[in-house]
Amino acid sequence: MKKIVVENIVDAMVLAKDVSGPSGNILLGAGTTLTSSMGRRLKNWGIHFVHIESEDEPAPQESAPRISPEEITSLLKNKFANVMDNQLMRKIFAATAQYKIQKGSA
Repeated sequence: MKKIVVENIVDAMVLAKDVSGPSGNILLGAGTTLTSSMGRRLKNWGIHFVHIESEDEPAPQESAPRISPEEITSLLKNKFANVMDNQLMRKIFAATAQYKIQKGSA
């Protein structure tokens, strides 16, 4: 992904991220093939930069395999083992475990 000024948009560039207007509405979605006239239109809308796909970026990585909630809890218990007697640390453990379980990774 590369950030460029809209004046430098040329035909066939592809958006890597959505372009949102000042009110948060999406003007152009990621994956849109751009034209130089779209660059002028974006400038008129007050958009100064866009993120485009770049050929020099690495290939997308596969997402990490999901870990079971039991495995996540077990790994975190090992990390928090020496501080679980502290009430605040138990709350941090619980919040971290909940976040990691929702995210599905350790």
